[in-house]
Formats: sequence, C-alpha cells, structure tokens
Amino acid sequence: MKYYLGIDGGGTKTTAAVSDENGNILLKQVGKSINFYSVGMDSARFNLETIIVEIDAALGINEYESAFIGCSALDDEADEELTAKLCGGILNAKKIKMHSDVYIALKSVKDAKCPCVAICGTGSIAAGEDEYGNIYVTGGWGHILGDEGSAYSIAVTALKSCCTLIDRGEDGAILEAANEFFGVTDFRKAIDIIYSPDMTKDKLARFASVVGKLADEGDELAVGIMGHEALFFDAPVHYLLQKVKNCDILGLYGGVFQNNKIFREKFCELVSHGHPGLTIKLIETPPEETAALLARNL
Repeated sequence: MKYYLGIDGGGTKTTAAVSDENGNILLKQVGKSINFYSVGMDSARFNLETIIVEIDAALGINEYESAFIGCSALDDEADEELTAKLCGGILNAKKIKMHSDVYIALKSVKDAKCPCVAICGTGSIAAGEDEYGNIYVTGGWGHILGDEGSAYSIAVTALKSCCTLIDRGEDGAILEAANEFFGVTDFRKAIDIIYSPDMTKDKLARFASVVGKLADEGDELAVGIMGHEALFFDAPVHYLLQKVKNCDILGLYGGVFQNNKIFREKFCELVSHGHPGLTIKLIETPPEETAALLARNL
C-alpha cells in the first residue's frame, strides 16, 4: 500500500493526515508548530520529527510515496534547499513539496470558480485565485505589522483595554478574566509575565478565547473588541476581493472564525455589505486532508 502525508503547519499547532492511494484518511496527528520563523529551525525540525515518529509508530510504516506540507512560515512554494533544511533526515518520502499554509486552505475551498479564503488563527491572512490561476495574498504581515482579526491581535487589544480600565480607575469582566488568566490579583503584576521571554505569541493569543467567551455572554467591551477586529480584518479581505473580481465563494478558516460566533457574524456582515451575492462559509475540508490529496497528485 502507498501512503501519502499531508501537513497543515499553522502558527500554534501542526496537524498531519495520512491517506492511502484511494484517498481514505487513515490517521491524523496533532503536534507543535513547525513555523521555523517563530520557533526556530531546530525546534521546527524537532516538532516535525515528533509527529512523524508518532505516525510511523501508529501505522507501522517508514516511507511515504509523497508528502505535501503547508507551513505558516512560507508565502510561496519552498525551494529544494529549504525543504531539505526542514525535512532532511526526518521525512522519508519519494517526493516532498512545501507551500504556505494559506495555500492548502485556499485549495480547501471546494466548488468555487474563483475561490478565496480568509484565515484568522494565531495570525491572519487572506488569499484568492482568479480564473487564470493567479494567486493573490493580502494581510499576513505578522503580529508586529498587522494580523488584525487574529487571536493574537484580539488578545492584545483586550489587554490594552485592561490597561485603560485601570488608568480610569474602573473595573470590568475582561480585567477580572485577565487577572485569572495570568494568575494575578493586580493586573500590573502581569506586566512581567506578559513581557517575559517565555510568553510566546501563541501563548498570549490564547487569551482571545477568553474574550470570545465573554462576548458570547454579552459583555459589551468584549463584543466591541470583536467588532473592532472584524472591521479591521475586513479591509485586507476587501482588497483581495477587488483583485479576484469573480470570486464566488469566500471560505473561512482558523480558530477565531470557528470558535467565535460574534466575530464571524460581524465579519460576514461587513464583507456581504461590500460584496453582495458572495457566498461566505466555513471551509468544509480540513486543510491537512487537502494537503494529503495534493500529495497524491504530486
């Protein structure tokens, strides 16, 4: 039997799927990030190796016909040198191709003439493909330059709101939640924790789920933050849709879209207002499964 490996390497976690030659998904495995810009190449290789070892042990295999890796550290297809730098000595496959994680998410938008995808996970980015096969990308500038609508951006916006509440001498549910999240009774004591080298981007981004829960419960400040972030992420998506003029389906992917109903509904409302008639929906095929399919087609 031939085995094909598909990997979705996001900013926080990596999900792998193995399929047989008939497209049946045999196993999925979740591990840590392989984004070598965020965690470093040594850690990325270690995390990839851990996933591969666990899969090989579970299925009793040691070779793949081909593998397709989507990695959040990439904007485009990786060359052979970079592919070997990450996978060499770890992944035993006859063919290996690496591209961006947004690419495999875009390919997960099914039944579209000109598909587009908007991703809000730890980071945020949008991409689309026109009728000529040209791929366009907007956003994806990283947490320093952008990433509006991402879990990281939501978390930082919420924490800045906590600072404002304290300066005003006010209290609020978000402030109480932040104190609990960081294990302090005085938010000022969280400063050292937040600025600690141990507080990585993905760890801080986890506070977004707390903000999302408060928004679902009707907290006005949390709802406002979600609306604010949706508004700012609408801009790069709008620019993308101007480039991919015949886009008929906009797929949504990432933890923020999947887990935060208020954010998703506000974003859809904003996009629909500027682009009436556009179908907007969560993508149905997980990107790691799409990557496994792409591996079968190498």
